[in-house]
Amino acid sequence: MKEQIEYCRNPALPEVELTLANVKNFEFDRHIHLDYHIGAVSTGCMQYLHHGRNYLMDTGLLSTINPDEMHTGTSESENGYAGHFMAVPPQYISQICRELKQPEAFFAQPLIDDFYLYQAFMYLHSMAVSHQNEAQHLQLETVMMAFSTELLQRYAGVSAQATDTAGKLSRQQINQIKDMFHADPGQSFVLQELAEPLGLSKFQFLRQFKQSMGMTPHAYLKRIRLEYAKKALIKGSDIADVAYQVGFFDQSHLNKAFKHAYLVTPNNFQQSLL
Repeated sequence: MKEQIEYCRNPALPEVELTLANVKNFEFDRHIHLDYHIGAVSTGCMQYLHHGRNYLMDTGLLSTINPDEMHTGTSESENGYAGHFMAVPPQYISQICRELKQPEAFFAQPLIDDFYLYQAFMYLHSMAVSHQNEAQHLQLETVMMAFSTELLQRYAGVSAQATDTAGKLSRQQINQIKDMFHADPGQSFVLQELAEPLGLSKFQFLRQFKQSMGMTPHAYLKRIRLEYAKKALIKGSDIADVAYQVGFFDQSHLNKAFKHAYLVTPNNFQQSLL
């Protein structure tokens, strides 16, 4: 089986990133996304870690990962799996929530057993990656909105405050650090300047951040940089400029990190989505 991940987007849904993965040995390391990620498999089984628990996504199940939630991904099947994923911007989800008069969406279930929605998602994903001409724009927009509305009405709730905070940063502290990273992902940070405003030592901060987020500050920042790099590449930005803007030493450094995370080079990713 050839390890392959394809990325594309449809002009009818320009802000939505579509992914087709056929992998056996490739593993997604601990990472986060800036968008909501919805996924399913058509063959095989995928295992992923989410909030300290392992989940097995088989055919007929739907994964829902909120923005900024640490997770992994690996094959549980001897012959690998075929995965279908969709990254949906928070603003799209927020707009539907407002129309539904619901609070901001939060998916408490990272794995949903709902065959009707599974079929609806597979139909939507297949249409989005296949139909690229303007004649299908209205149909695709309608199908996307219908699926999203049904998913939000059935499974979206309000984010619950964590009850187990022992050894962790508070929500306010986490948000303070995230705001710093997101405000300027290309900036160089050191543990001391991150820890001091929180009244913590470098050791305390490192331990409590990892306990809270499931990954180190360095790994978290690196992934944020890659996510912003993807968004810049989709807009057609020069790869060397993107590397500098998001904090990589040079284009070669970005290429290596990007390929490790997404199994494609920045150039191939950009060419497939432009």
